[in-house]
Amino acid sequence: MRCPICDGPLRDVLIRDLGGVTAGITWQIHAGKCEEHGWFQTEIVSRPPREIFAVTRPFGAARRIVINGREHFSFSTSWNDLPQQDRRQKVDPLDASYWQTKPLAK
Repeated sequence: MRCPICDGPLRDVLIRDLGGVTAGITWQIHAGKCEEHGWFQTEIVSRPPREIFAVTRPFGAARRIVINGREHFSFSTSWNDLPQQDRRQKVDPLDASYWQTKPLAK
């Protein structure tokens, strides 16, 4: 996981396995901290994440980030942009290419 704002590596990365929410489906929360922009986390439910959230602390509440005068609470990933037919295919939910976030509009 990388910072969705500066694309820098996150430190203090934590992964919490949410276990048996649904039989046979992997549920996890991944969280990490950017030195400049704070904590971020995402959820994996057997597929790559659709968005990455700014949070107050690992496994905490969503927080607002203002960038160029615009509020952001979450950042869409490349997985979210795939056509629906491609998202139905079985993929590795940890494939980094699906975790990339869209560049912020200036």
